[in-house]
Amino acid sequence: MFENKLFGRFYQFGETVLLLLYVNALWVCFTLLGLIIFGFGPSTVAMYTIFRHWAMGRDDLPVFQTFWNTFKKEFFKANALGIILLLIAYMLYVNLNFLALDGEWISAFSHYILLFATVIFGVMLIYIFPMYVHYENKLFIYFKNAILMALYQPFRTLYAIAACLTLSYLFFVLPVFIFLMGASLTSFVLMWIAYRTFMRLEYKQAKLQEKRA
Repeated sequence: MFENKLFGRFYQFGETVLLLLYVNALWVCFTLLGLIIFGFGPSTVAMYTIFRHWAMGRDDLPVFQTFWNTFKKEFFKANALGIILLLIAYMLYVNLNFLALDGEWISAFSHYILLFATVIFGVMLIYIFPMYVHYENKLFIYFKNAILMALYQPFRTLYAIAACLTLSYLFFVLPVFIFLMGASLTSFVLMWIAYRTFMRLEYKQAKLQEKRA
């Protein structure tokens, strides 16, 4: 019995590693296919869709077909999301590194404002792609709801941040993992955390509706 359980866990671990490697390769290929700018959004949405199915227990889905169908279906909307996120990230990076204002006080104040905006942007990134693949909404609703989710579930958000910091340390110590499964492992962990956060929130909302009924 013990050997069967051990073998089962080893097999599941190996299957998960292979999935991460495969999905990461698909993400890289399709991102490059879209010349990065036009491939990042649809590829990331397709990747999160795969891991949403896994978080829901649907681990028998055809990975390539699901990835390709999602890439095609969400191409334009996901591109809008991806390009907006890339533009925000670029503007924050440029302003943090090159913005210089006259006056020491004004420069320091603007720097702290930009740091705060960067933190908000980073926290928003934790939830925005999981929310995109889990809920059907208008594009800009995802930005608002991702920030609200982070504020409404602070402990789960801190848990996700800690997971991201752990992964960052892993990638720093073993950079080869960045190329092999950097994107897929990160999205896998964030989707797993976010999905359970969504389920917990939906359960609470269902209970409130039952009390009101």
